[in-house]
Amino acid sequence: MTKEDKQRVIGKVVAINSDRFTVELLSGLENFNVSGFDDIHYFAQLNSYVIVPYQNYYLVAEVSGVREKDLNVPFSNPTEQILSKIQTGKFLEVIPIGTINNKNFDFGVSVYPTLYSDVLYIKEEELDIIFKTNKSFETSCQETEECRKGNCQCKNRYTSLPIGSASIFPDYDVKIDIDKFFGSHSAVLGNTGSGKSCTIASMLQTLYRYKEYSATGSTFIFFDVNGEYRQAFSKLAENNNDIEVKNFTIDEIPETDEENAEKFVLPHWFLNIDEWALLLQASERTQLPILRNALGFTQNLSSEALQHIYACSIMYVFEHWESPVAKRQRIISLLESAKFNPSIDFTKYNAQYGNFPPNEEDIFKNAVRRFIKEDIIIDPIYNSEKFNFEDLGRALETALLYEEFHGNKQIRDYCSSLLTRYKSVQNRDDFKFLTKNHNEVNQNEFLSQFLGITQNTKKSQIIIIDLNSANDEMVEVISCVLARMIFEKLRKAKDRNKFPVNLVLEEAHRYISTESGKVFGDANRIFERIAKEGRKYGMFLLISSQRPSELSRTVLSQCSNFIVHRIQNPEDLSHIRQITPHISDTILKRLPSIPTQHALIFGHAVNLPTTFKVNTADPKPKSDNNEISKNWFREKDFNVEI
Repeated sequence: MTKEDKQRVIGKVVAINSDRFTVELLSGLENFNVSGFDDIHYFAQLNSYVIVPYQNYYLVAEVSGVREKDLNVPFSNPTEQILSKIQTGKFLEVIPIGTINNKNFDFGVSVYPTLYSDVLYIKEEELDIIFKTNKSFETSCQETEECRKGNCQCKNRYTSLPIGSASIFPDYDVKIDIDKFFGSHSAVLGNTGSGKSCTIASMLQTLYRYKEYSATGSTFIFFDVNGEYRQAFSKLAENNNDIEVKNFTIDEIPETDEENAEKFVLPHWFLNIDEWALLLQASERTQLPILRNALGFTQNLSSEALQHIYACSIMYVFEHWESPVAKRQRIISLLESAKFNPSIDFTKYNAQYGNFPPNEEDIFKNAVRRFIKEDIIIDPIYNSEKFNFEDLGRALETALLYEEFHGNKQIRDYCSSLLTRYKSVQNRDDFKFLTKNHNEVNQNEFLSQFLGITQNTKKSQIIIIDLNSANDEMVEVISCVLARMIFEKLRKAKDRNKFPVNLVLEEAHRYISTESGKVFGDANRIFERIAKEGRKYGMFLLISSQRPSELSRTVLSQCSNFIVHRIQNPEDLSHIRQITPHISDTILKRLPSIPTQHALIFGHAVNLPTTFKVNTADPKPKSDNNEISKNWFREKDFNVEI
């Protein structure tokens, strides 16, 4: 230990446990402070730090408790016993959190100090090392031909991002490692009104203020279920013209807003079978096979297979339907769709009496049976090729008739809810973004435009889908389909892991809950797959939720970083404890009492768990608290527009 270290000793280690140790302070430190060379140092504040020299490095420990104990020294009179604290021992309870070695801080401790080791107050230069104030950027050059010739001018590329100031050390910025935070899955958790959306907004506002070497290669996609973020990012382009924000909405766009928002559309033929099952709530046992066949019928089946299906359906209707009128209408419809060659004549059927003229019935049946192939194998394949939404209704009916022809007489009853759901989606105005017969568009072109790529040039960095008016089922479908399509595109990209995409999932418990995939297929399990495999392809999740206990355990367990605002629900606190076993109970006990605009951050992107005050978002998301007293106490008969 150096001479300077000896001059800042404040006590000795007198007890060592598996997760903490006790420090007895030297006598004469009544006010828990000491005058050093540079300043007065307060070392007994909760959540402050002390260090312990050990071998060739320092152990860093966090103060978790302060207490005193009488030393059983007799007092001269009762008054002195009440007022004097000179004869008491003062102790700190401290938790080891990391080590400083060669001016580098590493989280975690593998070796504890010996009994009676010296304990020192911490200096500013050591806090600089812990909070990484000494490095925010590195010099980097663009990979261009000019640079390869040695003619480029290198610029600073930022490696860390300040997100707030430390609560116990307000002069120190809390910084996150950009690679470790945005290059892995992260979660922002907290009760409603605790500041989650403001935290996310302020982080990105800070990121996009960097102009020398702007983060033009970033892509943040917001599933904005509360309609908050458009306001928060409305001035980004004004402050940095390298950055572009793209706004989508499922609502009708007012004429005054046409330049700032685009109508969101999602062609229904982009959905895969699992996503169709989610949309139509198809049960796995009986309805999903019918839906799969119907979707296959909308695609390009061979003419022989298609005519076989229609012929089987016509025979079933003719032989089993009781109403002559309904029978005639249905068979004519099937004949028109089948386009048999040679054509089949059904005009001689009398719907009034339900029969043919003599000998005509056998002629009709024989004509239909010519198209029924006993040895044909029907395996309709759905290729996500364009079809009109109305075609699926006819295909569902054909799939049911075909199944009934093969003896499943109860299938129509089993699928009644599927048909009802289809008709409901078809007729609902709020699903027009999906069911409208949009112009045919290639999936790759659609995704490129959505991701802000125009003619192979990156234009947009933030893409916001305003889902404020969407219900849970719509949010689920939109988020699942887009997440799956983007994931597949990144998996097949020519340059793997070169185009990072960050999905921001607002109110994530609404669509990646613990119940996801248990009832209507596996579509919403795409987020679990992204959580497990997305890092390899450059796709990352930023989850925001007020109910962590309702989130998918798989998704939450894959998060490497957590920003936790105030949480008071015991079930949610317990859930966080289970998924973050490396975080001590002492740290988690702070969560119920964290004030608004403050949070606890821990994970790979920061050196150590830290409570900090979040930078103020400007402008703020549209999520302010209601000013009840201002809105209640008004003049009589005031005007209201809602």
